[in-house]
Amino acid sequence: MSAADKLHNGRAVLHNLRQEGEKLWSRFNGGKEGTLWYYRSLVSAFLEHGSTELVEELDRVVTEIENLAE
Repeated sequence: MSAADKLHNGRAVLHNLRQEGEKLWSRFNGGKEGTLWYYRSLVSAFLEHGSTELVEELDRVVTEIENLAE
């Protein structure tokens, strides 16, 4: 359930990043760096418990967020 929620949130971040660009990061207490760290840490934690299609999709979304954020 948690991975599904994080995937939904990650997709929303990705969508908003495409729409708003860098100003998106001001919404997050951790800013850009903290938010990127948080999502990558989630992927790592989920993968420690095994890879599933859901976690692999979250990894793809987070990777796309990271690529757009460069």
